[in-house]
Amino acid sequence: MRINKFMVGLLVLGLAVTTLGLAGFAASHKAQSPISPVSSNVAVDKISWTVQGFVELTIDDSAFDFGKIDAGVDSVTAKKANTLAVFSNTAWTLSFSVSGAGSDHLGVSLSAEKGKGNAKVSVGYSLNNLRSMNPGSYTATVTYTVAAK
Repeated sequence: MRINKFMVGLLVLGLAVTTLGLAGFAASHKAQSPISPVSSNVAVDKISWTVQGFVELTIDDSAFDFGKIDAGVDSVTAKKANTLAVFSNTAWTLSFSVSGAGSDHLGVSLSAEKGKGNAKVSVGYSLNNLRSMNPGSYTATVTYTVAAK
């Protein structure tokens, strides 16, 4: 019987050691888990970019006609003859040049010659010194240029 008690004691001792060993093994694997703050890592990625300035110009109507001007009239004005649209993400300046037959009699006025961002610019035209011109049809071309500052 003594041997049986001895064997039961060894069996109980073996179970105790095995239980403690399994608990220690589980605890050591839990500490190395990827969600544990002890074993976490951080990666940082800095993202950067550069936006270029752009500017675009459109015109509502590419042909304006004063029509037939009465005899003896010396000047005619169309204050809001056309509209330019500036699309931009930066500061800009607007300029123009006039060419063609009779261009020295055509005046151009802009509601804005500079700005920043999107804008609508009203264009006015005036004809001057018409009495000094020979009878006939005249066509002038106005070229608008917008430039980013």
